[in-house]
Amino acid sequence: MKTKLPSYIKSILLALTERGFEAYVVGGAVRDLLLGVEPGDFDVTTSAHPEQVLEICHAQNWRTVDNLGNNFGCVIALVENVPVEITTFRGEAYGADAHKPEQVWYCDSLREDLSRRDFTVNAMALDIDGNLYDYFGGQADLQNKVLRTVGKAKLRYEEDALRMFRACRFVAQLGFNYEQEDDQLPAFGMEGTPYKLERNFQFPLERVAGLSLERVRKELDKMLISKYAGKGLMLFLAIGLASTTCRVKENGEFTQLPILPELEHLAGLKQNPRFHCYDTWEHTLAAIDNSPQDLEIRWALLLHDIGKGLPDVRKLNKEGQPSDHGHEAKSAELAREILARLRYPEKFSKLIVWLVAEHMRFAPMLLTGEKTLLRWVRSEATKGIFRNQKEMALAYEKLVEIFLADMGATHAAKNPKLMADGRALGEQVIEIAATKMPVATSDLKISGKDLLTLIPQTEIKNALPYLLERVQSGNLPNEKEALLAAIQKYSLKHNIERN
Repeated sequence: MKTKLPSYIKSILLALTERGFEAYVVGGAVRDLLLGVEPGDFDVTTSAHPEQVLEICHAQNWRTVDNLGNNFGCVIALVENVPVEITTFRGEAYGADAHKPEQVWYCDSLREDLSRRDFTVNAMALDIDGNLYDYFGGQADLQNKVLRTVGKAKLRYEEDALRMFRACRFVAQLGFNYEQEDDQLPAFGMEGTPYKLERNFQFPLERVAGLSLERVRKELDKMLISKYAGKGLMLFLAIGLASTTCRVKENGEFTQLPILPELEHLAGLKQNPRFHCYDTWEHTLAAIDNSPQDLEIRWALLLHDIGKGLPDVRKLNKEGQPSDHGHEAKSAELAREILARLRYPEKFSKLIVWLVAEHMRFAPMLLTGEKTLLRWVRSEATKGIFRNQKEMALAYEKLVEIFLADMGATHAAKNPKLMADGRALGEQVIEIAATKMPVATSDLKISGKDLLTLIPQTEIKNALPYLLERVQSGNLPNEKEALLAAIQKYSLKHNIERN
């Protein structure tokens, strides 16, 4: 196997092997090299114990962070200004934490070290000469695009519950099919769709309760922005992870928090076949996969239809087909509750809620034109949701991507003209938001300093909001000369004289 290891990794491997120790690149870096992908980082495993690693690092004048050595057998070395984890061959035992091992011990062989790892594609090692060590069939699984655990799945997941989320995340990142020899269940999903699982699997979900919210959230975010997010999310829902709870520590006490049970009812939830080719859940997955790999966009799409099918939303139309009129308001309400529960920052949550609430506004506007668009943007600009015009324009850019992704997950995807009209409509609203509709007085093409030649400083606090209201109403262009002329008229009308 021909591989190109970075010089700083070669230096570490050489320094360790010259002292008579085994040393290998392990984990995701080996997987990525075999896939022809540039690794994000490199990890090294060695037969040397932490104190021996430290001695070698200091002899090479490498800075180290060794506070993990005693507990986890890990030394972080800074080589060519790149931090690298150098970990001693080890075994682990887990307890109530469900992710952080309670016990770590050193072992004698590379094979034993690799046997503790999560998935076969992550359980390979590479030495300085490019020799591959693959005891569990990881290379074959890469070739066959299969994700499976090293050994019994139940044991691997009971050791570290976060691996259940990592399974979904790796499926999302790699696009692989998940396979498990034990505890196979019937198929899950719609017939004939790219998301259907030919078989489902039993996971030890009770272990999830011992995971921290921070860890779970990080995995969810990584999964959502992955190339094959829909595939990973399908596994996530199918195996029941959405309905589990994790824990957060508040005031010294652990509290259990539901993760995403609100998604459960979407699987198999029928939609009007006149417009939709998927059930609500698989429509959601298709919309996500149609969208840019942007966290805010993807969270909004994950939650955009969660209000559908609920008793106070779901109705039947005159043809007897399901109708969920007003679901966007219910979805926004639920999105606000979910993101608050998962402790996402307020600024992030507010944007997601707005995107969910507004995602249906475009559809009727395909027939109305710019005047309707202008009224809509004016309404949003005056609500106090956004701090300035730039922030609002960016929000509309994301909303347009959501609208197009949502359309592309329906029968509309087969209508090039309709999709092109949707894109044109989106471009119109973005242009209006970015150029024609200031949100705050700071967005005006004039400042308080410019007005001092015309009115006293004490009047500026009234004059700027007046100008903003005029511009937002469409009665005044946001141009400096026009704004100055308007203030001149304003000062005459109100008998305001410059001191």
